[in-house]
Amino acid sequence: MKHLSLTKIRQLFLVHVIALTAISCNPIEPDVKLSITPCAPMPTARAAATCFVIANKAYIWGGRDSVGTYCNDLWQYDSTTDSWKHLGVTPLTGRVNATACVYDGRAYVGLGFNGTYNNVKSYLTDWWCYDPVQNTWEQLENYPASTSDRAVSLVGDGELYVGYGFNWTHERDMYRYRIADDTWEYIDVHLDRNAFTFPIRSFGGVGSTCQNRHFVGTGFRGHSLNWWGEWLPEGKWLKRKNVPGAKRTLAACTASDDYVYVIGGMHYGGVNTDGQILSDILQYNPQDDSWMKVGEIPSGGLFNHISFRVHNDIYIGLGENENLQLTNQLYCVHEK
Repeated sequence: MKHLSLTKIRQLFLVHVIALTAISCNPIEPDVKLSITPCAPMPTARAAATCFVIANKAYIWGGRDSVGTYCNDLWQYDSTTDSWKHLGVTPLTGRVNATACVYDGRAYVGLGFNGTYNNVKSYLTDWWCYDPVQNTWEQLENYPASTSDRAVSLVGDGELYVGYGFNWTHERDMYRYRIADDTWEYIDVHLDRNAFTFPIRSFGGVGSTCQNRHFVGTGFRGHSLNWWGEWLPEGKWLKRKNVPGAKRTLAACTASDDYVYVIGGMHYGGVNTDGQILSDILQYNPQDDSWMKVGEIPSGGLFNHISFRVHNDIYIGLGENENLQLTNQLYCVHEK
């Protein structure tokens, strides 16, 4: 992992994080080596984009390009032919840190950030449904909160769960979106007072659904975090084993049939410390609440990158590298 000066860390994180952490850590060695192969690079480099998969094709939307433009175009990646297709611009406003999830062959996309961090209007709350068959977008009921920057989204049975967004304040609110009637509902979270700070109010965390169970964790609040929890749709959190290795924010996350993967990210320690861009690939097993380091990103550390699953392969790419440059690289990780 590469160490970065505090000046560079502040530059790359915009004004979003006042101080991010880099306390020293002991990286864990891989227990299992995954097969990782390079794929066709995306024709344009992107950071802080969002992605989703429908009918075994991946879609990448939005993000920020190499000159800092907020993008609103849509790309499709076909793993069968290892090829990219540009699907054109969309009716959505360009942005970074949007969220997306898929249910019944359609994608639900929205939220995110576009503008300046001291302007509440920069935190976007629009919510859209994308139909890949028609390549059309339909605007839905707006997200009911302004804490919409880099929110986490999870998929239930006919319902979606969105929360943990940021708007100059760190939150742990969760909302339920009912697809059938296009409505949002605040979920009264039942917190375990004996757990003190769990779950932690934070920004820049990740989440994914695996084996019909929902997992959320990591992020930033004054320093990088390694918490990990299971979200129950009735509004309850169960504490799970912390993410091992370096604490992190701005990581990527996706799930296969059996495991959740947390990949790379940025590690910050606090004021007057250096930062680290991480390259580890961590595998979480929901069955026994265990973690294993299973590999490294071949090109080195990444943050603000994406990860998605097609068939039972995991794909990793785009984002920003250890030199704070945007990349268009994509890799396929084959489970063993």
